[in-house]
Amino acid sequence: MYLITLTPNNLGLLFSSAMAVVIVSLMLFMSYRLYGRNRKRAYRSLITSLAFILIHHMLQLMISLELTPPSPALVFIGKLLQVYAFIVINFAVFELYHRRRPRTRLWFFGLLVTGLLIAMGDILPGVSANDRDWLSRMQTTPALDTFLLLLGPLFVLMFAPHIGQPRKYMTSLTIAFTMQLAVMSGTYWAPGIQIFKTIAGLLPVFYYILLFALLFERVVEILQSVYRSSITDGLTNLYNRRYFMGRLEQALQAGRPVGVIFCDIDNFKKLNDTHGHHKADGVLKQVSALLMEETEGAGLAGRYGGEELVAFVIGTPIATLQAAESIRSRTEKETIVTISVGFSIAAEGDTAESLMKQADQAMYHSKTSGKNRVTDYATIKAADAPEAVKQRRGS
Repeated sequence: MYLITLTPNNLGLLFSSAMAVVIVSLMLFMSYRLYGRNRKRAYRSLITSLAFILIHHMLQLMISLELTPPSPALVFIGKLLQVYAFIVINFAVFELYHRRRPRTRLWFFGLLVTGLLIAMGDILPGVSANDRDWLSRMQTTPALDTFLLLLGPLFVLMFAPHIGQPRKYMTSLTIAFTMQLAVMSGTYWAPGIQIFKTIAGLLPVFYYILLFALLFERVVEILQSVYRSSITDGLTNLYNRRYFMGRLEQALQAGRPVGVIFCDIDNFKKLNDTHGHHKADGVLKQVSALLMEETEGAGLAGRYGGEELVAFVIGTPIATLQAAESIRSRTEKETIVTISVGFSIAAEGDTAESLMKQADQAMYHSKTSGKNRVTDYATIKAADAPEAVKQRRGS
């Protein structure tokens, strides 16, 4: 990204530019596809910055293949593209994790304008006749190079603490800083030492690989988050009914020993009416958290609907009974409500729907026989269960 030695027949330039074009093209394609599906500002910023970088390295590639003669104007344009691309791409990485706030927007445009003013200052004519040679001044722009060098530490302070992959991001900025330092060393301080040109030629490849890995990992995180939100309830973080029933059906078809637990918060509507939705939602989240804790590692918890919470446990009937009783007991002790619980153990031929219906009937038996208790479906009369469910739906 920071290579500015535009010399024909330079194998290092050819290698780094070719590799950069390939990697940046992949990132550009990925960003374009993401932007097509989600019109997010961060993806638009990524596309813009990657386009700048791609143009820069295409110019370098053409020069290294002697398709375009090197000129001071191209050197200057390349440097300005580097500065703008570096600014835009770092703000784009930040926006992958956070919305752009007014202060961030002010920093963004401020840095762009500052970069342009510094670039103009580098090429503006001075007092002497030599200073009036614009083309020669375009060849070396020490102020713009220094500005680019300082952007790395600035972004470490601004963005690194707020990025979800801080180590990877800080490593990329360290590489960028080292690249620019090597460029300036080979241009201004030790132009005859080849090692600086070699470092400046090789490090861009590692920089873009790191940048690609950072972008790819963030995309995976976003996809996982989208998938997670599609299978969970937004309020309780429990699995939603459709996903829960699907997993239960899978466990039954696999022949695993399954017990289903059905919970209903007692007097929830009264709590909602007297204390308001906010208080009721808080209680619902408390009970849901207890349900998740008690089934973690042994099964799955879900929200069936309203104040109805469900779970299934893989294991013996005793394990299901113990989990159900523990959920009831902890709810009574740790919250301001109680719950009525019913459970049913899977038998041969049971489906997810039939097993849930049995646990529902057992829960209703707990509800109508005093609340705040646990009922095993096997202990209630099968003949009474259908009528009980009808009464419950009507109450």
